[in-house]
Amino acid sequence: MPRIPYPDVSTLPEIMQKTLAAVPLNVVRINAHASLPMFEAQGQLGRAIANPEVLEPRLRETVVLRVAYLSDSAYELHHHIPLGRAAGLTEVELAAIASGNYAALNPLHAAAARFTDEVVTQLSPSDETLAQLRKVVSDQILVNIVLTIGCYMSIARLIAVTGIEPDADALRHLPSSLEDAAK
Repeated sequence: MPRIPYPDVSTLPEIMQKTLAAVPLNVVRINAHASLPMFEAQGQLGRAIANPEVLEPRLRETVVLRVAYLSDSAYELHHHIPLGRAAGLTEVELAAIASGNYAALNPLHAAAARFTDEVVTQLSPSDETLAQLRKVVSDQILVNIVLTIGCYMSIARLIAVTGIEPDADALRHLPSSLEDAAK
């Protein structure tokens, strides 16, 4: 049972109702308490992160899963472990991401996981960790990783504060648009 009740959908603006019909996730439902501009901005950011041109899916899920583990977010793990599998992460890689022992990861994913760990736990990575990630990604990808970390940290905190429960079914793919979500 959530600590804060979900809003009554019938009282929400039409655009929120349409979004909730297309993306019936508890995190979207609780986010409907936000002002319309915040609700729409969060949705736009989520769809941008889901775009494979922003972050390659295996890289994105490595980052999101590290945020989820570090935030102790059962809700995010419920969705993103299956999404990680769908993106092509192996069980060995998923175990490495879960444990924080990155020896089984390729250099890109290991560098991104270490970077994520330090951004989440220390605010800023060490010069060495930053340099290691910059060896394997462009500055654009690095900034996209930072923004992804921030987005999922924010979502983890919304989940923790409101106490929403995991959805009955986990996501199998991330919608990149409302049209994709309705499929």
